[in-house]
Amino acid sequence: MMSSMEYLFNYLTSLDWGYIITFILISHLVNQTKITSWFYKVTNIKIRTRYRVLFIGLGYGILVYLLRGYDISKIECLFQSFVFAMVFHKLVVERLFAVLKLNPIQQTGYDDYSEE
Repeated sequence: MMSSMEYLFNYLTSLDWGYIITFILISHLVNQTKITSWFYKVTNIKIRTRYRVLFIGLGYGILVYLLRGYDISKIECLFQSFVFAMVFHKLVVERLFAVLKLNPIQQTGYDDYSEE
């Protein structure tokens, strides 16, 4: 009988960590104030941060799937990695950046709803 720690360890080792880390970095980069305000100026469309991250994750997941030549069995792994990355980014990485003050808030005319 497997213990809870063994299940957790097996789950964590089955995730696609390359996808998770690069997805978090890309999402953090795209959600910078300069990029969001540029996107608003070009398209005149405001997209909430959570939806930007969702679109980035789905698009990047499809790109990883195609570039790595995965088969159908890897879709579940990528989806689990996507969900884990979203939760991990929201609960851990954003708080860490706030504590380290690596994400300065700049006042612009653009409201990206990032504080919801």
